[in-house]
Amino acid sequence: MRDPVISRFPKPVSTEEGKDLEPIPHHRTGWQWNIYPTYDFVFPVVDSIEGVTHALRTTQYADRNAQYQWFLSTLNLRPVQLWDFARTNFVQTILSKRKLTKVVDAGIVSGWDDPRMPTVRGILRRGLTVPALREFMFK
Repeated sequence: MRDPVISRFPKPVSTEEGKDLEPIPHHRTGWQWNIYPTYDFVFPVVDSIEGVTHALRTTQYADRNAQYQWFLSTLNLRPVQLWDFARTNFVQTILSKRKLTKVVDAGIVSGWDDPRMPTVRGILRRGLTVPALREFMFK
């Protein structure tokens, strides 16, 4: 494992040829912050601090598992069990957490456990049993 990147800085830009590069403000926070932590650094820390016991991640992150565990160990944080799974594509179903959050926040559904939501709690309220869900997951 190479030295992991843990933060990034606003990208400097040059408006004219030959001029020094100048930093540009963040598109949402402006100059309030001058450093941003990376996904690879933040998520092990947040998962551990927030009490996550099992982090379920698609296999696209499998090559970063050693780095994830390294951050937890080096920072003396509580370990988190990683479970990698192949991405499942559902037809005509929104799975983006950002988009689903908008649906919940707008009051379109009653919450994350609404039977119309593509969440574990939602499909359990729809009538799926835990043994059936386990059978689907482990096949």
